[in-house]
Amino acid sequence: MKYDQTLLIKIDKKTKERMKEAGINWSEEIRRFITAKLDRWEKVSYALEQLKELRKMTKDRGAKGFDSTAFIRKTRDERYGRKWWKTKTNYSP
Repeated sequence: MKYDQTLLIKIDKKTKERMKEAGINWSEEIRRFITAKLDRWEKVSYALEQLKELRKMTKDRGAKGFDSTAFIRKTRDERYGRKWWKTKTNYSP
């Protein structure tokens, strides 16, 4: 692969010495790191776009006039008795 761009970073002297001692090809390590980060970013961006599209498609699919919180409260009251959530002994997460 041909590299025609330069990225310059500044590090302290002690870090530079430690890098020399390690004997690692830092240019290649940094290239791999940047490529991996960009790959992940692209996947996340694609997933977010898909979620936005899905949200648009399902935005108005709920039943008109249906109150889900009232339904849940009614169902819980029927199952556990009125005000079951206020007594700690009846509460189960």
